Amino acid sequence: MTFYYNYKDLLKSPRLALGPQRIFLSTLSVALAHIVYFTGSHAALLWDGRDFMSTWRMYGLLPWPVMEGLSTGPHILAVSTLVISALIILLGNTTLARSAYMTLRRNYFYTSRQAVEFVRSKATSVVGVYLTYFFLIAPFILGALGMAVIGTVYGIGDIINALGTLVYIFAGLILLFLTLSMIISFFLAPAIIAAREEDGFGTAVECMRLLWGEPWRLITYGILTVVLALIFTIAFAFAIKVGLIIYSILFLPLMHSLAPLLDTALAWLQQSMGGLDALLRSLLGEKGARLLYLKKHYEPIALPLSRQIAATIIYFFLMITGYMTVGYALSLINSALVTSIVIFDSHLNQSDLLNRADSQIDSGEFEFNPRENTKNLSDKTT
Repeated sequence: MTFYYNYKDLLKSPRLALGPQRIFLSTLSVALAHIVYFTGSHAALLWDGRDFMSTWRMYGLLPWPVMEGLSTGPHILAVSTLVISALIILLGNTTLARSAYMTLRRNYFYTSRQAVEFVRSKATSVVGVYLTYFFLIAPFILGALGMAVIGTVYGIGDIINALGTLVYIFAGLILLFLTLSMIISFFLAPAIIAAREEDGFGTAVECMRLLWGEPWRLITYGILTVVLALIFTIAFAFAIKVGLIIYSILFLPLMHSLAPLLDTALAWLQQSMGGLDALLRSLLGEKGARLLYLKKHYEPIALPLSRQIAATIIYFFLMITGYMTVGYALSLINSALVTSIVIFDSHLNQSDLLNRADSQIDSGEFEFNPRENTKNLSDKTT
């Protein structure tokens, strides 16, 4: 795979994201994050005294208790659940970026286990990025609170605050820069950690350096990444829908018995979407919904126990395809972002991250290399 160190490399991201290893890792991380989020969010609603069936009909698998005006305990649980789920996604994104980075390095025998092990060793770095921003931003907030207190002093407080006008303006600009840097770190931090093996502080500094040194390239590549993610995620969803249609056609002679199972599973899937079902239909329109989502409104069919179990199995696999679709989007985005980091580093530092020393590759671990690692069978030991 030729690397051009420009925007052309980003155009390879959709194919790079389709690697079985990255599809597996992304599906796993999305499923884990969703299970944690679903369990914690519904637990917070139940703790607040909400009826499960009513919240299920309203939200389905995607509750949003943070905006529900919960009491203190349930609200803390809901916020904690949201933070933990976001952390799982960040760690999952780091795994995906690491896998994509190794493929860019042509290390095709890099395993999922190695990617997970790398992220396990770098988990503190992921958290450290946001601790770094907290300690950078906190003094500005504390300083503003302190000056507000000084401003309450009769007479002299107003004068002191007025004298600090220029300081406030520059402090506001610095705070804006730090805030923008922190926002882009949610996207770039996993790729930086994967490609550069930075710690939390170094990753935060790198995000600030990229924002300052490559702002237009950052914006351009970001827009290109979003466009690629939208186009190819839609194509991926359409391919899955085509697969379902082909499945129906191939088994047409059996559809008199399979159709009720599939319709029931799709009805459960539709109910699981909650309010998102209506939102998707309004966004996609009637034709778009038929192509990319569900062609009609399904109703569950009364089935005997054995057939309900069969419908549940179909529903389970339909959920996996949903996780795969979201996972492919994450895989594509992180593949594009780690590619961007390699390009940015080449322009800013005139260095090549694809040929740098790496802790996992150069640590003495076994790496598939036929010339070095295959024993000469002609040599006999006695």
